[in-house]
Amino acid sequence: MKKITFILFALIAGTTFAQDNATAAVNAEIVTPIKITNTGATVLDFGYLAVPALVETEVTVLPVGTRAAISEVTLPGGTISAATFQITADDLYGYTINIDDIVLDGPSSDTMALTFTHDDSSLEGTGLPETVNVGGTLTVKTNQTSGTYNGTVEVIVAYE
Repeated sequence: MKKITFILFALIAGTTFAQDNATAAVNAEIVTPIKITNTGATVLDFGYLAVPALVETEVTVLPVGTRAAISEVTLPGGTISAATFQITADDLYGYTINIDDIVLDGPSSDTMALTFTHDDSSLEGTGLPETVNVGGTLTVKTNQTSGTYNGTVEVIVAYE
């Protein structure tokens, strides 16, 4: 009986203490945080617009800072500029630029819609600052109230 108990104990102990292991490599890479700063022209400015009361139209400031309008709009001057930003992203890492459309607030609670465009087509970091110009298209409604319209654009950059 002692012999059977010893053999049984040896079998249980052998399977209880049997073990194996494996390893896996662990890697991490720290990249430079992506950064955006407003430089140069800090304002996207459409200048002065003379729009007949019964006309709905669009006025565009291209990322290069030139202005154009469709239909019967007169562009009598004023300051015209695209907004300029510098983006610094780690070398060879892709990133995205997100600019949500906004509404400009004007006199008498009137508003104008504004959509944005930018000229950075590579969206690939170089490790050096890259200039991105932001323009937009302003929708002028029929019977738009005369006066100054203002808003703020937020440009968001993020690694992909």
